[in-house]
Amino acid sequence: MKKMLTVWLLTALCPIVAALAGEPAAGTEIVSPVDSAIMVYVPGGEFTMGLTPEDVKKVAADLGHDDPERLWAWEAFPQRKINLPGYFIDKYEVTVELWHKYIKASGRSLKSTETSQHFDKPEKQMLPAAEMPWEEAKAYAKWAGKALPTEAQWEKAARGTDGRLYPWGNEAPTMDRGHFQPKGQPMGNLLYTWVGRFPKGASPYGAFDMLGNQYEWTSETNFPYPGNPMADKMKDYGGQMIVLRGGSWYHGWVGYYAAKRFGFKPDETYYHVDFRTVWEPPAGYFESEDFKKAQAGVPARKAQLAEMTKLAEAAAAK
Repeated sequence: MKKMLTVWLLTALCPIVAALAGEPAAGTEIVSPVDSAIMVYVPGGEFTMGLTPEDVKKVAADLGHDDPERLWAWEAFPQRKINLPGYFIDKYEVTVELWHKYIKASGRSLKSTETSQHFDKPEKQMLPAAEMPWEEAKAYAKWAGKALPTEAQWEKAARGTDGRLYPWGNEAPTMDRGHFQPKGQPMGNLLYTWVGRFPKGASPYGAFDMLGNQYEWTSETNFPYPGNPMADKMKDYGGQMIVLRGGSWYHGWVGYYAAKRFGFKPDETYYHVDFRTVWEPPAGYFESEDFKKAQAGVPARKAQLAEMTKLAEAAAAK
């Protein structure tokens, strides 16, 4: 009985624990001081994580599948309420510009040339960094004073608190909401595209490209969720891969819903893999000069990104 009372108290107090003093509005933007990424705020509190069987049927219909089994959506069972403290998440996937900054500051390098081939091309700076290994994504996050998101952090940033299936709501994906491979058509020469290109696909907190463009590393392994009634279907591979989120442009119309779990082994990556980072502010941050400074830097940083985006748009129009 004592144990049950303790659990009840912890659950009841969770929203109080999650809220920081002076917590700003959802979507409040700051500039991260090390890597200059714009980040958006996800307030503390509950959200709906995972899917129901009814959700899976709708998503399968939205994506044009007669058989929901094609989605492997049992990996997202069961649906449940999760409570998280507030945090900031990158507004965009880590870009060529930011990765180059990291390489110059850290002295590290990658065997892959998928991203480094763009370093000296002004019109390519807003492309997402590509072919990112998990260990390097973690190293970048550590350098920037941040972390890779947990699955729950990523999913809340993508879905908000109303249980929606996609960042924009419950309407089926369309080509103006993200960089997706066209149904039944080859992608052509266009692989990943510049970040922030599809504002109609933004999440409730203002995060872009959370579906489409690149897959994004999380910090977690693909074990079945506690209480998953379909856990036996994952027995041969559960726990062996690092979870990727976001349904990359390459994956076809099987990954474009916010609860989708995918994964690669830690030493595996491809040119449709990138990441974004998160940061949990300490107590007192929202009353600090650091917060004021981080907010004040947003307009100038947005102006820089706008100029690089114009170069990308002009190059694409040729």
